[in-house]
This record gives sequence, C-alpha cells and structure tokens, in this order.
Amino acid sequence: MEENENQISFEERNAEKGYVVLSIVGDLVMWSLPAAKEKIQELLDQNKTKVVIDLEKTNYIDSSGLGFFIGTLKKLKGVGGDMLLINLNTYIYGIFQLIHLHEIIDIYDNLEEASKNFKD
Repeated sequence: MEENENQISFEERNAEKGYVVLSIVGDLVMWSLPAAKEKIQELLDQNKTKVVIDLEKTNYIDSSGLGFFIGTLKKLKGVGGDMLLINLNTYIYGIFQLIHLHEIIDIYDNLEEASKNFKD
C-alpha cells in the first residue's frame, strides 16, 4: 500500500446565503473517515452549518463513506443546518441510487444548480 493512498484533504470556500463549499480531495473510505468527520466538526465549531460537499475530486466511496453522509446530514439538520452534494461521478451517483440515498440527500450537478436550492 502506498503511503499516500489513504490520504484525504479538503478545500473550503464560501458560497452564497451562508453556505460553505467543502471539496473532498481523495477517496472517502474507512481509513480517511476520521479526517472527514473532524473537518465537519470543525465547520460546526465555527457555526458553519450549511454545507455543500463537492465530490468532483473524489473517485471512490465505500460503505463507511456512505454512512458519513447520513451522519453528517443528521448532525447538520439537528442544528438547523443543511447539506447538499454536488459533482458526483457516475459510479458514486450509481451507488447513491442503488441504496436510494439520492431520495434522502439533495444532489446537484454543480454549484450553480445547488445554489438555486439554498435555503435562507
């Protein structure tokens, strides 16, 4: 296993209506999950509760990664926040459809489409 194979990083930028865009760079798997959860907690600690997660730079998600999205959505909604996903590749979107996660989590093609659905 290569040293950086399980590394994950994040890029954060602000969007309109108080939303923050969090790009996940790398695969969301069991090994990278603690860093992702820590990043979400960091956002919550800064009162950033409206999050758009950009998966353009994520190629693969395992079952623990899928659980991360459900847990994050619950956590954000629990404090009056919101979560949207953008830029899913065909493989990841296929998994979301297979387990009907696209019925629970709002998914958009890009930030422009998502921003039309930002709640104040």
